[in-house]
Amino acid sequence: MDKKILKPLTFKCMRGFIPALLVLFIFAGQVAFGQASLTYLNVEGGYYKPSLGYWNNDSYLTGFDMKLGGGLYYGGGVGFRVYDSYFGRLSVGQFSTSDQSDPINLGGLSREEYLKIKIMPVSLDFLYEFQTLAKDKIFPYVGAGASINFIQRTYKRSANTGLDEEGSDTGRANSFYPLVGVSYNVTNYIDVGLEGRFPIGSYKQAFSTVTEDPNSFTVETVSITGPIVSLKVNLRFEPRGRRRSASSRYRGNYKVGRRR
Repeated sequence: MDKKILKPLTFKCMRGFIPALLVLFIFAGQVAFGQASLTYLNVEGGYYKPSLGYWNNDSYLTGFDMKLGGGLYYGGGVGFRVYDSYFGRLSVGQFSTSDQSDPINLGGLSREEYLKIKIMPVSLDFLYEFQTLAKDKIFPYVGAGASINFIQRTYKRSANTGLDEEGSDTGRANSFYPLVGVSYNVTNYIDVGLEGRFPIGSYKQAFSTVTEDPNSFTVETVSITGPIVSLKVNLRFEPRGRRRSASSRYRGNYKVGRRR
């Protein structure tokens, strides 16, 4: 059957988000019990280009010359020193892309389409920061992360017959990614930097057909894989150069002597 006549129905979530959520809880527990120390607040703004391959290549959008592209990505979060140069980061971001068709005449019927996809990732990252010889000003880092992505689809259809239709639905998807970045120490308490990451993930969505039994449907995979490049600003709670284990703050300043 021609996929261009498929009508979006509802999301079928990608399996496996529970393990990612479990990791978030474990990390939060480590912070709560003093195994990690709050290090900085973070804000970022950049560009995200998810594939959205089904929508752009196989869906009914192709018949309306519509395309969902990349766009502004922004977010923020908090960073934790786990041990020395090892950090964790919890963050949330937001991205949306949309397109609207020009009116298309089909046998006297004029029709327009609008589609918007919004993605909100909640992420946990683990980072390792390298020490450099650039007078403690430049700090490259590498890492990896995982996200639970909350996805919303909004669509509208209008026709000159007055039979308009609109709606929205939501779903979730996991993504996993490597990341690399560099920070520049403006002051002991402010860093600016550039970061790139490449989320890999997808979600499944069920579609009913327009011309057949409404109880029958097919499932398509929609990729959200694609690069994110962003500028970051970190507002630090501890100055640069303080390199110690988070748990060390619980050690008293006692002199160890020989028992007599």
